[in-house]
Amino acid sequence: MTGRVFGEDAAALAGPGMPVGDLFDLEQAVDDGLGLPARGLWMDAHVHLGRDRDGHTLDLPGLLADLERFGIASAVCFPPDDPGPGGQFAQANDAVLAAAAAAPERVRPFCRLDPGRPWRDELERVAAAGACGIKLHPIAQRFRPEGEECVAVVRAATELGWPVLLHAGYGARPLAGPVAALTEAVPRARLILAHAGRGDARALAAVAASAPGVVFDTSLAALPDLVALPPGRLCFGSDRPYGDYASALHLIDAAARVAGWSDRDVEGVMWGNLSGILS
Repeated sequence: MTGRVFGEDAAALAGPGMPVGDLFDLEQAVDDGLGLPARGLWMDAHVHLGRDRDGHTLDLPGLLADLERFGIASAVCFPPDDPGPGGQFAQANDAVLAAAAAAPERVRPFCRLDPGRPWRDELERVAAAGACGIKLHPIAQRFRPEGEECVAVVRAATELGWPVLLHAGYGARPLAGPVAALTEAVPRARLILAHAGRGDARALAAVAASAPGVVFDTSLAALPDLVALPPGRLCFGSDRPYGDYASALHLIDAAARVAGWSDRDVEGVMWGNLSGILS
């Protein structure tokens, strides 16, 4: 058997202990076991479209195949860590905008910026070209979320009516204090904290309780964190191509069962909460 399984090339993913056919069976078993409602309306809050400098890659045809395979309506897409010659993601932003132009019902284009470099011209350019949000990565671009430069970018996004997706977890220092400072500086900011704030989720939940614009995406999150967070503040995310849809959906299904979410809660997590943030 050939093709893609768990978002990867099946032959590359298979090893001596797991034949390719078994991988396809495993992915199908995960999909068959899902009890999630409203398939076909689901939205993904976290997709890297392009080639990361670490080698991970996802192109538009691959993404569209993933969305079709799992019944996902659309995805928020932004560049991977590919700053380009000027360091401000111009070429990578253009690639995401081109994907959105080619598949406007499927791709919600976020730009990526480095707050530590001159960014206003790039923000103005991508806003005119159809971007609708910003992805910021404090670890990859080495800035502090509460720092002057980041606050300025978030304030500019808020003035445009845009949400900002902020990397949270996986190498990030404790974030509750920095995120609290950021929301105090920009009270109307809409922040999507990636990975459910993995490693600091409960402290971040306390911050979010007094900051209605703060939500969490579920990409590569820890199950105990999702169970502890209110479903009204969660948005489904995959972190493609680092994550895969079968596992990401299985995580939501498990959290719903363990936490006792209602169908309405799950619908919010799978598309309603993100739809509200993007509108």
